[in-house]
Amino acid sequence: MDFEIFKGLIVGLGFGAIATATIQYFLKKRESANLSQRRDLEKRYRVVILLMYAAYDFKGNATALRMNRPDLSSRQDVLDDLKAEWINMLLFASKDTQIQLHAFIRNPGLSELKNTASAMRCDLDRGRLDNAISHLKFK
Repeated sequence: MDFEIFKGLIVGLGFGAIATATIQYFLKKRESANLSQRRDLEKRYRVVILLMYAAYDFKGNATALRMNRPDLSSRQDVLDDLKAEWINMLLFASKDTQIQLHAFIRNPGLSELKNTASAMRCDLDRGRLDNAISHLKFK
């Protein structure tokens, strides 16, 4: 009888180890995929932020735009590009980010830019901007 109990324990532990290893494998695979998606999301958001800043201050960014994006020759071109980004963001952005970017495209102001950036920060699990930071100005 003791042999049967011992045999049952060995078999049970073996299946448990296999189950644990399998679960860990799939969790690591999911974590790797999430990390890759997060990096891609951050890259897209960086591009969108630069486009937003170009739309907000087109004259101040005209030289950089001519060098990096010669196809964007007017503020309207930048806003049209942002509209295309907004459509693409339907695939991955949060509702708040979508709403804030839409507001920026309709009225490209500094507060709308900050609100959109703050929503993007939340999408990247970095939290909202602190009020002390969101109220800072350069002029």
